Amino acid sequence: MSGKPHSSVKKGGKEMESGLIKHTLEKKLTLVNLTAFSLASTFGCLLIVVYFFITLRADLQRNTEITAQVISQNSAPAFLFMDDKSANEVIKALAQDQNVSGADLYLSNQKLFASYRRKTSSDTAWSGPAIGQTRSVSTMQAQFYRKYLEVVTPVLAEGNPVGTLYLYVDLAASNQRIINLVVIVFLGAFGAVLLAWGLLRRSLRGILNPINELVLTMHDVSSNDDYTQRASIRSNDEIGELVEKFNFMLEQIQRRDTALGKELVERKRAEIQLDHIAHYDSVTGLPNRHFFNRHTTELDQKQVSSGVNFALLFIDLDNFKYVNDTFGHRVGDLLLVAVAERLQSALRARDLVVRLGGDEFSVLLDDPKYLEVALRLANKMLAVLSLPFNCEDHEFLVSASIGVALMPEHASRFDELLSCADAAMYAAKAMGKNNVQVWTPEMSKRTAQRFTIESGLRHAIENGELEVYYQPIMHLASERIAGMEALLRWKHPVLGFVSPVEFIPIAEESKLIVSIGEWVLQQACSQAKLWQSRFGHLFIAVNVSARQFRDPGFADNVERIVKETGCPPNVLELEVTETMLMSQTTETMMILNDLSGRGFQLSLDDFGTGYSSLAYLKRFPINKLKIDRSFVSDLPHDKDDAAIAQVIVSLSNHMGMRVVAEGIETPEQAHFLRELGCTYGQGFLFSQPLPAGRFEAFAEKNLELHAATHISSAA
Repeated sequence: MSGKPHSSVKKGGKEMESGLIKHTLEKKLTLVNLTAFSLASTFGCLLIVVYFFITLRADLQRNTEITAQVISQNSAPAFLFMDDKSANEVIKALAQDQNVSGADLYLSNQKLFASYRRKTSSDTAWSGPAIGQTRSVSTMQAQFYRKYLEVVTPVLAEGNPVGTLYLYVDLAASNQRIINLVVIVFLGAFGAVLLAWGLLRRSLRGILNPINELVLTMHDVSSNDDYTQRASIRSNDEIGELVEKFNFMLEQIQRRDTALGKELVERKRAEIQLDHIAHYDSVTGLPNRHFFNRHTTELDQKQVSSGVNFALLFIDLDNFKYVNDTFGHRVGDLLLVAVAERLQSALRARDLVVRLGGDEFSVLLDDPKYLEVALRLANKMLAVLSLPFNCEDHEFLVSASIGVALMPEHASRFDELLSCADAAMYAAKAMGKNNVQVWTPEMSKRTAQRFTIESGLRHAIENGELEVYYQPIMHLASERIAGMEALLRWKHPVLGFVSPVEFIPIAEESKLIVSIGEWVLQQACSQAKLWQSRFGHLFIAVNVSARQFRDPGFADNVERIVKETGCPPNVLELEVTETMLMSQTTETMMILNDLSGRGFQLSLDDFGTGYSSLAYLKRFPINKLKIDRSFVSDLPHDKDDAAIAQVIVSLSNHMGMRVVAEGIETPEQAHFLRELGCTYGQGFLFSQPLPAGRFEAFAEKNLELHAATHISSAA
């Protein structure tokens, strides 16, 4: 019962609103049509009145002029005989014309001769010409005034003017006729407008009623969102076509509404999936960095209000890159999943494990109370991660470097806490990996410096901060310069000279080493070509980083550079390390064979410090071995180093390779290596790394000295 009145009121409201729409539209159409019709009628009435007014005045003037002419002719004899009695009788004949108000006859000398006045209440409407205002005219003249018409005509006798007739006609009757006509015309026009209004209303109802029904249907549809309704108006005109299009539109909207409902359901499902994808790692299923940022923003507020403590562990896997590069991403992903499972199993239920990306994880410990609790959990994770992992029949040993930071002891916000834990993790790596370090302020300073170095490296080439130094490589038997090693130096505008030991690993991690290495090759080859014309054949050794070596276009880039600079390929020696050769040996073999096939010399740097596998060494197209400075520094006194050096030299000679000994600083070391049969040597005994200008001076002096010694010995 309570619903029906509400419905009827609602429906009544719709009808009132719709009726108001109809009424407003009817009023507008009626007003427009009646205004147009009224303007047209008024214009027609005005034309009729003006025409009647002009015609009536013209007829009155013509008739008055005829009367004046008759009176003028009849009064001529009276003027000839100066018979004023006859003149008065003639002029009084005007009494028969009700419109004539009066007349005057004047002699030629402007003296009144005869006069007639009609006795009426309007006598004062005119008074005739004033004394001295009469005039002689030669032709008839007519003049309309506001209330009367004046006609002045000459009186002629035998063709000569003998006097003047002034005839006055009252315009009251004429004006009344005009007024009567105006009233009749405008009453007729008003009746026509009323008739038109009645006919227009009937016509408009026939047009507006279907529109009104259509509006009602539209209100029902919009109010109830019910697109199943249809308008049932039948009409063979434009309104019928409008109804048909309206029903078609409702049908289309109904279909789209149904489709939209399904789409919204699918979109909601997709949004849930996208939210999961956006906040959870697709490989491990752990929360990701976005989830961590959102979660820690909420925790920032919680920490301020409640003072709860937190500990953040930043974990980086130490050997994951080797697994990923050697066995592929599929095995790498399986290893990440296994790591995630072990981390979760080692933690409490209320702690949060997050994969930040790559091989980096973070663990958020909820209210650990003491630092010891966080350290105990961190070491527990080190222990579980140190156990072997089995992935697709492969066994891997993966250690981790873990940085620990506490809130609020070390940071007041989570973004600061993450930076502290990250700095502590880098400190753990610097301490030899596979250990836990707690943040200290000095760690952040080192991390900040690391970021400063990385940021500076990005613009070092374009800012002209990099320079290639050249360390001479001497032929030990003759002490004649045989070549040089290109060594990169960087002078930072703030930090000054930065050690390659410090900035090269950063360049390697940030992938800047590829562009920097290409620039070094360009500089070294250009310089080698220039010095070849001055000093003869001098080889130049250039170190190649692991990331640069693995770059798909490395061999093509090297060939392009030697062609652009004009440097002969056999002058350029590319130095690689044992570690680079031992990972992905099949791919390494292909790259080395490609480089060797293009005519480049290949040198194995720091030999003896890595795998030192003779089986691998025999397979690779290596032209030269370099004895690491760690085996040279204690020669000739250290028996073990002496034995290693002897084996390397003997092995190289047996395999047809040349040997370069690094780090020679004393004559005893040079003599011992020379006696072993080592071909080349480099070190501070001969020269430190020199900029290009100083190297030229060194080479020129060495060659001149060698030439003089050769001439002297020949003589």
